[in-house]
Amino acid sequence: MKKLTIGAALLTSMLTFAQEKKDTIKSNNIEEVVVNGRYYQKYKLNEVSGSLRIQTPILELPQNVQSVSSQVLSDQLTLNMSEGIVRNVSGARKVEHWDNVYSNVYMRGASIATFMNGMNVSSTWGPINPDASIIDRIEFVKGPAGFMGSMGDPAGFYNVVTKKPTGKFANSVRFTTGSYNLFRGEADLDGVLVKNGVLDYRINLMGSSNKSWVENDKTSKIIVAPSITFRPTKTTTFTAQYNYQYLKFNQPGAYLMSNDGYASLNVHTNFNDPNFKQTEVKDQSLFLSLDQKLFKDWVWSTQYAYMDLNYDGGSWWGSFDPANKNVLNRTLSNWQAIGKNHIFQTYVRGTLNTGNIVHKIIAGFDYGDRKYQADFSSYSKIVDGKETLQFPVDIYNVNYGVDPSRLPSSDFYTLNTSALFYNDQGVKYTSYYAQDQIEMFDNKLRLTLAGRYTSGKTYSGYPNIIPGVKTPIVEDKAGEFTPRVGVSYSINENFSAYGIYDKTFVPQSATGINKTLITDPFKGQNIEFGLKKDWFGGRWNTTLAVYEIRRKNILVGGNSNENGGVPFQVATGEQRARGFETDIKGEIIKGLNIIINYAYTDAKTIKDSDVTRIGMQSPGNAKNVQNTWVNYRFGHGLMKGFGISAGYQYQGGRQSWYGVNAKKDQRLPDYFDTNFGVSYVAKKFDVNLMLNNVLNKKLYSGYRGDAGEYAWIYNAPRNWRLSIGYKF
Repeated sequence: MKKLTIGAALLTSMLTFAQEKKDTIKSNNIEEVVVNGRYYQKYKLNEVSGSLRIQTPILELPQNVQSVSSQVLSDQLTLNMSEGIVRNVSGARKVEHWDNVYSNVYMRGASIATFMNGMNVSSTWGPINPDASIIDRIEFVKGPAGFMGSMGDPAGFYNVVTKKPTGKFANSVRFTTGSYNLFRGEADLDGVLVKNGVLDYRINLMGSSNKSWVENDKTSKIIVAPSITFRPTKTTTFTAQYNYQYLKFNQPGAYLMSNDGYASLNVHTNFNDPNFKQTEVKDQSLFLSLDQKLFKDWVWSTQYAYMDLNYDGGSWWGSFDPANKNVLNRTLSNWQAIGKNHIFQTYVRGTLNTGNIVHKIIAGFDYGDRKYQADFSSYSKIVDGKETLQFPVDIYNVNYGVDPSRLPSSDFYTLNTSALFYNDQGVKYTSYYAQDQIEMFDNKLRLTLAGRYTSGKTYSGYPNIIPGVKTPIVEDKAGEFTPRVGVSYSINENFSAYGIYDKTFVPQSATGINKTLITDPFKGQNIEFGLKKDWFGGRWNTTLAVYEIRRKNILVGGNSNENGGVPFQVATGEQRARGFETDIKGEIIKGLNIIINYAYTDAKTIKDSDVTRIGMQSPGNAKNVQNTWVNYRFGHGLMKGFGISAGYQYQGGRQSWYGVNAKKDQRLPDYFDTNFGVSYVAKKFDVNLMLNNVLNKKLYSGYRGDAGEYAWIYNAPRNWRLSIGYKF
């Protein structure tokens, strides 16, 4: 599969290169391009969003950035981040866990951070899955990006850009239905309150309800997202956005467990009982931004975000009965949590000229304070050394209807800061950044020199884990300067080559030999080279990239014999991710839009005090990921307006997320998903029918526990969706 995919991609590129026409589209400024046309589909985006701060077109940027437009989400009938958005980006893949709540996305050998409107909003089991009803685009930034931040893993991040007023009257409604009693309604109301761009508004509304392919599982969701843009003067723009999301579900993730191997149970099986507590999540966020034009093209931008996340629910987990391998003893836990984020950014950007050399400057300050508190208390009663509050289930013959009198009362489901399993964690940082992109030889050569100094702290712990003893939570602190050097060269106006070197860090601490305190931060770095090419007037493009990421100072166990038999840690572990990525995206011929991507990722441990772990594949990685999506819309004749689409996702060499310390083999079988759809678009009306998992394969991801049990979550079997939209 790998050889065939690479060959096909290279052959396509060479054949197209031989037929290349001169690209007449060229831009050095970030502007929104609105293309009018009933059958035009915007798959390729030429610029990054303003929330990424930089003033450089993607073609000239010394970074691999892949943008996914709302048009792509609409064509694929994708409803949220957990439903395959990652298929549109080379090497990105979603790894299972609490899929009803948040998306755990891996790329380049590690889990990546979540940004929203240019601000890092990552949290434990959050934020809530971004919903397509409020998404304008999603930008995947690969590798470190010092212009956005330097405290985190060097794999990169994805940035969700939410819908804002466009300054035009453009209203639409949409109804979607499908398998498992899916009913979903959306409204997008975009308009003008005061003419000439003084005051614009946009309101996005969504309500949905759906069951699942597993028994006793239902999810309801409501979104209210108003926003305004106010321009009191021609040089001042103020935007305010408020997002409210309400989510209610039976279980955060439909895990199945068995001693007989992955996928050994029916795809409709569910271990969750209908009498177990449902979970409700309320997520509120406020985004404020102010752009003030200073002089010429200099702009001062300030952003602030406040996010409030509240969980009220519970969850179950289980272990197998020693006397019967088919009986799973379920136990219940509390899940009360609150998360609060305060994020602030202010920066200036503009252009200076020194002779024939142009300097594009960015300089600014970032502040973040993200907190998460939770109570994960177990519902437990030990009698004679045995747990008595268990709820056994035969995994091959599940009977529902647990006696409600045996379940916890409502008093159990509260956030108790004195509870044994009360968890308190957070991240706080301040950061200063400056960048100069130096454009030389009429912008043929661009050199980026930048640096960021970040002072941050992280903390996480269970202060009450020892009964009767208050255990202090140790803060991990570090301050690091991280340089960024990039170069981009335009071979011609449609073809560029780039290279980039960038670094990241994460504070950490541990107890070393002789009870010394280790404070060396985790460090990451990326070296990358790539080619970018626009074809046929900029209608489609290709990106090729090779990279090496190193993750250093990973905490590993020391030799306890050197410490009187007392365990200790050393910061000497190292992981390396090397890979090759290619993305092809856009309108190949009139009416035919494609997304084809492939990534080879070799991510593994190269240094560890335990030699058996050296060479082990990094958790959550997949060595080969290849995706294809094709959409064709007829523009003439009797079939005018009709469209057909098809796609597939392939993942090979998969590894579970369970960790390098796992005792059992964490390899997973290959994954292959297929989709097919038909659609029709008229002036104000559109309809789209999509069939997912066409081959009706048992698709899943999971892990193997240390006791030998297999745990996994199924993807949906063959299912359909029908969406009808109307513009007015």
